[in-house]
Amino acid sequence: MLSTQARVRDISAALRSELKEAAYNHGYRQENGEADGWVYFRSDINVPGEIGLAVAEHGAAWFLSVGHAGVAGELGAPAAEPVPQGMRAAFAFAEQGDLRAALHRAYVLASTLPTLPLHEFEAAVAGLGNTEAERLTRVRIGQDHFRRALMGYWNARCPLTGIEDPALLRASHIVPWAECESDAERLDVHNGLLLAAHWDAAFDAGLISFRDDGQVIFAPSLSEHARCVLGTPRALSLTEVHQLKLARHRQRYGFHVT
Repeated sequence: MLSTQARVRDISAALRSELKEAAYNHGYRQENGEADGWVYFRSDINVPGEIGLAVAEHGAAWFLSVGHAGVAGELGAPAAEPVPQGMRAAFAFAEQGDLRAALHRAYVLASTLPTLPLHEFEAAVAGLGNTEAERLTRVRIGQDHFRRALMGYWNARCPLTGIEDPALLRASHIVPWAECESDAERLDVHNGLLLAAHWDAAFDAGLISFRDDGQVIFAPSLSEHARCVLGTPRALSLTEVHQLKLARHRQRYGFHVT
């Protein structure tokens, strides 16, 4: 684990410019101060969470720290210590390109993880009443927000097949919209999967489900021909919340995990 103490405390003008450009190009366009070799940034729109950037001498290592708890838990980058005060986690990268890729992912996660999609949905439906037409409009708006969040979270591709054509991708609720206990659950990306249309149909019909390790489970009623057409899927990368939701899906359709 690389120590963030290797960072440059007196950042040169050139390195500072590179850090600023990296932040700006990936959505963090508001400078938010500097301390102990870290330069801090925020989004200039409503994407939550501060980030910090630092660099070792001569660009030998690049560092990112994040203040968003969800991003810290899901970024999946090499950890670094110590973590700057007020931040949730720090990460180290040998190449600036890797830092930039992590910055992009951090911004996407902050845009899609709870609770920003919920807040945006609430703002969008604030003026709606309780007529049948307005309730239907509320559902449509919510599902549009949910799809956009899933497209970001899953990198705009089906994680099982790698299909990227938007017209072939479906925003699948694990716990169905009508059965969710709150709008927060309905708009939670951890209650959803972005699946190619044929996999979505199979999932929605209870012909497939997923183990906690992300492996597909096929229902006994699914024909061998259908299994062949579906092909061999990749395993999903699941959080604990995904796993809890999928346990409900398995129970609903009678899947037994051994």
